[in-house]
Amino acid sequence: MKYFKTTFRSLKREKAFTLINLIGLSIGMFCFLVTALYVKDEVTFDRWHKNADQIYMATFHMQREDGEPFNVSPSYALFNALKKESPEVINAVNIDRNGWDNYKLGEEWIQTKDLYFTSSELFEVFDFSLKYGDSKTALNEPLSVVISSEVAETLFPGENPIGKNISLKNLGDLSVLGVLKPIPKNSHLQFDFIASINHPKSRYSNVLDDWVYGKGFSYFLLREGYSLDKLLRDTEELLERNGQKELAKNYDFLKFSDLYLSQKTGRYGNYMFGGQKKYIYIFSLIGGLILFVACFNYINLATSSSINTTKQMGIRKVIGASRSGLIANKMLETLFLAFFSLVIALIGVEIALPYVNELIGKQLTFNLVESPDLIALPALVLIVVVLISGIYPAVVLSSFNLSSVLRGVSRTSKSGIFKKSLIVLQFTICSGLLVAALAIRGQADFLINMDKGYNEENIMSMSLYQEGQKLNYETLKGKLLTIPQIEAITSSPLPIFPPPPPPSIVEIDGKKFAIFFLTGAADKNFNEMFQLEILEGTDFSQVPDSELSEVAIINETAKKKLGLNPAIGAKLPSGKRVIGVVNDFFYQSAKNEIDPASIEYSPRNFNNIQFSYREGNKDQVLAQVELSLKDFGLKSTPILSEVSGVFDDQSYYEAEATLKKIFNLLTGTVILVAFLGLFALASYETNAREKEIGIMKVLGANYLHLLKALNKHFFWLMFLAFAISLPVTFYLVEKWLQAFPYRLESLGSFGLTSVLTITTIAAIILGFHCYFSAQKNPVDVLKNE
Repeated sequence: MKYFKTTFRSLKREKAFTLINLIGLSIGMFCFLVTALYVKDEVTFDRWHKNADQIYMATFHMQREDGEPFNVSPSYALFNALKKESPEVINAVNIDRNGWDNYKLGEEWIQTKDLYFTSSELFEVFDFSLKYGDSKTALNEPLSVVISSEVAETLFPGENPIGKNISLKNLGDLSVLGVLKPIPKNSHLQFDFIASINHPKSRYSNVLDDWVYGKGFSYFLLREGYSLDKLLRDTEELLERNGQKELAKNYDFLKFSDLYLSQKTGRYGNYMFGGQKKYIYIFSLIGGLILFVACFNYINLATSSSINTTKQMGIRKVIGASRSGLIANKMLETLFLAFFSLVIALIGVEIALPYVNELIGKQLTFNLVESPDLIALPALVLIVVVLISGIYPAVVLSSFNLSSVLRGVSRTSKSGIFKKSLIVLQFTICSGLLVAALAIRGQADFLINMDKGYNEENIMSMSLYQEGQKLNYETLKGKLLTIPQIEAITSSPLPIFPPPPPPSIVEIDGKKFAIFFLTGAADKNFNEMFQLEILEGTDFSQVPDSELSEVAIINETAKKKLGLNPAIGAKLPSGKRVIGVVNDFFYQSAKNEIDPASIEYSPRNFNNIQFSYREGNKDQVLAQVELSLKDFGLKSTPILSEVSGVFDDQSYYEAEATLKKIFNLLTGTVILVAFLGLFALASYETNAREKEIGIMKVLGANYLHLLKALNKHFFWLMFLAFAISLPVTFYLVEKWLQAFPYRLESLGSFGLTSVLTITTIAAIILGFHCYFSAQKNPVDVLKNE
């Protein structure tokens, strides 16, 4: 009990010390806990299936003309044959790729992105289970459907929906024969609707006997002690038997539990910071560094404040206190502070998690009832903080020589070196994070502001697909031409091309390759509006109407990758004749490398309508366009988008925009913690050197002399930190930038900004302390000597 009383009195006496460390440790623990929850969620993804390590997904890859592999759906005939004939396979299931559809809720159509086709083997291979229905028969009927518990509650609140019908726009009426139990959030397979693989519109019947291409993804549950080599041999034998032996080398089988973190699920989803090992490393490193900065602060402040407690310790030694007792007392003081900081951090986690989840696109929870094992995280962080923060100050303060203490002599040489090392580490972390934050912001802005390769000013675009119908392009064009402020009207695939079709096989220099070739349809006058730079040939405006359907314009990348020299007059894989080559332009975000693309005149494939308007007339034009569209019977206001702002939409650079926010917050947090520590440290050192300052003032020192004498060592330590952090951070940021085909060329300005920012803040804090110390009367400071 006496230790508790002593600890409480000590913390109460050092109020500033206690408050600063509570703030610092709370922030450090909060960041560590949030990042730990993220890492735990990532590394446990998909591992809740009891057979996760025995389930393998078949992959079938082909090769592009540049040597890069790409995956296509493996043969469905091979899937069925392996399921029946391979002794390695216990069971197997094929699950289609994410599908889009609309289901009817009352009179409203609701969109879903999670419609799948599969069979009842889904429930035998994986640990998905049904709340209602029989998993063995739920997907046997062609017009049956299994729905998620969330959809069931939306459509049939409080009811058992078995036997009821659901209307889907593309699939018609389906009978509900199963309702899924809630699927854990850390599963990359999430379903709204599961339709039968036997449904007439599943299109599996088209690939039943195809030994080259298939549909969906094939998952195999292998027996214990399986041999992948044997499975690959079975695959080769079956392909050889059916005349496709050369394809065997393109097959592989990937462990299901590894798919998510290797980014090979093949599924669409919001994986902004999920399924990428680099972000596990980044966030783990940042969470640990912020915690260490908080611990370093504690160590520095504890050793600096020892100036005020050494005589007290000396007296306690005189009256019989043992060194172990003094260490225990100091460790208990650290435990007290760490425990209360942990409580504050846990409250912060509970409050902040919804905002964190929204920011990073995850569904993290800290529910000890559902996941009792989570108690290990706060216990671990408490132990780490107490050990890192408490041991050194406790040992140092308890080791002062009794006679030296009572004479007022401190042993500062070793602790001084250690303290300086911690200051260097703190500012190394601060400057490194600031450079990273600035570089991420700079790269995002660089991508957004890149020249798109075409005119985008004062142009609006609208989809021709409105309210389930496709508007007639020529009719709409004629209607819009009556608006005086509109200068020109056209249709083009810009600014965003349609998704690429399946790869085409082309022959280059005697070798056959697969190539993804994007194709978009445009009106004859499209280039008058978009002004693509023509490198060779001409655009559609110079081609007779009778020949328009036979020609195409390609980008420079298409010319290079197809090896067209000369390009004009050459035939494309589609059979079109090249009449023009234009400079490369962006048809998607600049995060993706530009692929071969062609533009054709094909009115039946016009998907958009674009119009240019006179500058300064935007509002009037929009009002008149909306009025004109009412003649087409549209009930809702159509979405018109400015071509110049399409790629400014956060969805195209969501990860970069979010990473900017995260690094801004984390950098601000680290700087706050570090400079709180610097503020307190400067206070302690200034107090400890009051008599020295008084003597210097008596001898004629002015404010600048005092500022230099008191703080010179801090600035040297900061510049040492910069010398360490900048090369390391530049290297790591360069590694991150390599993922972008178009990126910043230099990081030097960000390093300079980081140095100036941190130096300026430090100068303000240290100058503030020095100013108030210089105001003290030397007589008052020295009168006790």
